[in-house]
Amino acid sequence: MTFYSLPHEPRRLQATEARLDAIYQAARKGARGDTLALASGMTPREYRALCEFDPLAALAEEKGRADGEMEMAEVLRAAALG
Repeated sequence: MTFYSLPHEPRRLQATEARLDAIYQAARKGARGDTLALASGMTPREYRALCEFDPLAALAEEKGRADGEMEMAEVLRAAALG
């Protein structure tokens, strides 16, 4: 039986502009919870820790969700009026 050494490098959790944009885009499309974390390129544990350490991550999710809901509300309103 052979054992392989797997390299492990801890990832730094930081709310960069790219990461916040990924969270925003995933939330805007309707992703929630673990799906949102994975779609943003993080593990669910990393995403929860990021939201705990940096409130901008949670704000990006809320803003994305709100913008997505408004976009769909406009589509429904246009369809109802048309």
